[in-house]
Amino acid sequence: MHAFPATSPAAALAAVFAIAGPLAAPAAQAQAATAQPLAYGIPAGPLDAALTAFARTSGVLLAYQPDLVRGLASPGVQGRLAPTQALATLLAGTGLQAAVAENGTWTLRRAAEPAAAARPAAASGAAGAALPEVRVTAQAERDGRTEGTQSYTAAGPSGAATGLALTLRETPQSVSVMTRQRMEDFRLETLADVMVQTPGVTVTRQADMTTFQVRGSSVNLKVDGNRLLSSGWGWNSHIMYSLDDLAEIDRVEVLKGSSGLVNGDGDYGGTVNLIRKRPTREFQASAKASVGSWSAYRADADISGPLNAAGTLRGRLVAAHKDADSFRDRQHNRNSTVYGTLEADLTPDTVLGVGLTYKERALRSATGTTPIQAFSGDGVAVPRMPRGFNIGAPWAGYDQEALGLFARLEHRFASGWTAKLQLARDTVETPDMRIGYLRYALPGQVQYNRYTDIDDRNDSISLDVQGPVQLFGRTHDLLLGAGSARSRTTLLRGSTLVSTLAAAGVDYASGGAGIAKPDWNRLAYSNDLFSRKNRYVYAAGRFNLADPVKLIAGVRVTDYDQDDVTDTGWYNYQLRERGVVTPYGGLVVDVAPNISVYASYASIFQPQSNKDAAERTLPPEEGQTYEIGAKGEFFDKRLNVALSHFWMRTDNTAEEVGLNDNGDSIYRAVQGAMRHGYELELSGELMRGWQAQGSFVMNTSNLDSASTTPEHQFKLGSSYRFAGGALQGLTVGGGLRWQSAISTSRGTATLRQDAYWLFDLMARYQVDRHLSFAVNVDNAFDKKYFSGVTNFTSQGLFYTWGMPRSVNVSARYDF
Repeated sequence: MHAFPATSPAAALAAVFAIAGPLAAPAAQAQAATAQPLAYGIPAGPLDAALTAFARTSGVLLAYQPDLVRGLASPGVQGRLAPTQALATLLAGTGLQAAVAENGTWTLRRAAEPAAAARPAAASGAAGAALPEVRVTAQAERDGRTEGTQSYTAAGPSGAATGLALTLRETPQSVSVMTRQRMEDFRLETLADVMVQTPGVTVTRQADMTTFQVRGSSVNLKVDGNRLLSSGWGWNSHIMYSLDDLAEIDRVEVLKGSSGLVNGDGDYGGTVNLIRKRPTREFQASAKASVGSWSAYRADADISGPLNAAGTLRGRLVAAHKDADSFRDRQHNRNSTVYGTLEADLTPDTVLGVGLTYKERALRSATGTTPIQAFSGDGVAVPRMPRGFNIGAPWAGYDQEALGLFARLEHRFASGWTAKLQLARDTVETPDMRIGYLRYALPGQVQYNRYTDIDDRNDSISLDVQGPVQLFGRTHDLLLGAGSARSRTTLLRGSTLVSTLAAAGVDYASGGAGIAKPDWNRLAYSNDLFSRKNRYVYAAGRFNLADPVKLIAGVRVTDYDQDDVTDTGWYNYQLRERGVVTPYGGLVVDVAPNISVYASYASIFQPQSNKDAAERTLPPEEGQTYEIGAKGEFFDKRLNVALSHFWMRTDNTAEEVGLNDNGDSIYRAVQGAMRHGYELELSGELMRGWQAQGSFVMNTSNLDSASTTPEHQFKLGSSYRFAGGALQGLTVGGGLRWQSAISTSRGTATLRQDAYWLFDLMARYQVDRHLSFAVNVDNAFDKKYFSGVTNFTSQGLFYTWGMPRSVNVSARYDF
């Protein structure tokens, strides 16, 4: 058995994780499993497509340069063969041979080349030459990973809509995927950054709070498919999730519309699923440093690979840190992330993965959720303030720690069935959040708030089993699952202190710089508890009605509990839902070898704690989404195109109608709220070296509050990599973002943001296969715009400025 020398990268990585000794089967056992015969039915055709089908069937990690196979044809392969025999048959007459590197990767070389060419393509190349494109086929096809694919689209399966492992084209619902390459090219470092660029997603800012909407409604949040039920996604989102660094994330999947089959309860706008990076079977490492506008400094490192000679134990370590001021006066944030994960092949068919994510984040001169005032509650206009205007006190803010723990056990049965057991715990602790800000208000005021001992916890466990079944002479796919998720938030909520500007000794036009700390002993504290529980079973199947026709059907049964207990009467309630059924149905018809049309129905329910003027809790909100569309895969599945038309009906939708004497919102239940619209999206490779992701979205609603969400939206991000000549090694790109007007009104006062364009630019130069430099310019023409408009009813109308032009320069080294 080959042993890594003490100075090898694998040994260094093993030292980082402090792991000693193999925990899995030896290499000989894995090789024996690889040699087992499998059934192949790959027709003659383009060699690239044949290799993709081979990698998907065999599970072999196959890496090659696209130029090597471009224009070649394969005779195909039929029958039950060992993978080595099947690949040799596919390559017959092409002039190519397969070779297996020491790390287990299968590579291709020309028959006349020496055996040394079997080294992984990423490790070859002369010094000073640009890193050649390498297409890693099997891994992306098998589990959907996007890193290393250099693509703006997802080639592999996703369970975002149904839990079944379906490609984007096979899924009868709109799904957008933000890949690792897309995030790297456009410097999308936080979840909010990613959502700003994601097709069909509206990002609204309300001072320090960031919320996401799809099709005019809020979204649900998941990490690796594990639901986060925390009540912090709404009012508390300015201190949770949306501003977290995504250094450990491989891709972000966004499902559009209702998601009751995979979520049970939740918002019907969509679901955002963050999928973590996994350890790689080959050694890889990188380090990156950047500097940008407003004294922004960031560094990250990522190291991954095998930890034993057989490669049956793998690890990954990711770390990132950022310190930055803001375009808002005096505001500063700090963000640190450490992510570590291990995977072990307990047997050739069983993989155990464990890991943790630790995050620290701090914000200073915070304003909470109160933006800048545009009109008073009486409709009196307030002079517009500059973009840097900050109503927050210098001492206002918080420090936060978050810890995510997870474990995943996957097993592949001989019959083709697979089982996956997942456990996760996510905690976010914010010991002390202090807020002090001023308000014009006529007369002016200074308001102080304090929240202490904020503890958010999410626990989940899930078991999914899926595989093929034979029925009526055809093969179908079936999924069975069960699980439970629980969220618990506790905090001490301080009473509100209010002072006049004169008493506080500050002037409104000067911002919050002069706000002194109050006597916090004057506050009374409410002991708040928010608890959510979700238990479920579900089943889904893809039924092969005919070669071009697939029926996808499923149902979920959910038990839901909500307990909210506070020292005030307004927030005390208990909600119980038992045996709630959320069905799902979809039909996909292949009308051409690479084009499908589809129709789907999805449902969801949402228990809600909103109350009417009589303090009665509104009944659960119910939502249904109907969608029809067409999807296509082009250029050997390197480009995905989708067109969809949707209708959404909701009952018992809460709409704010005023405030009570305590300043809390009063809602009414709206029946038959309707939204409808269409989406056009493309993602992937338009031609060699040219990647793009773009969309045009229209959605309308009969809700009065819909005016704060744009009805039309256009987004495009694109990059081109020069493959030769004087510009070899250079990648250039740009982004366009446009949205239609938004507004909010009170009486005769209207606060409006007209339609606007934003332009982003990027460039990267690959000096050699190790070193690259990049520059990113966001809002290149320095457009002034409101990123959110807010109606606080009796308090008036408010606005939040969008970010001005920013420039960032970075350097990356790949080992």
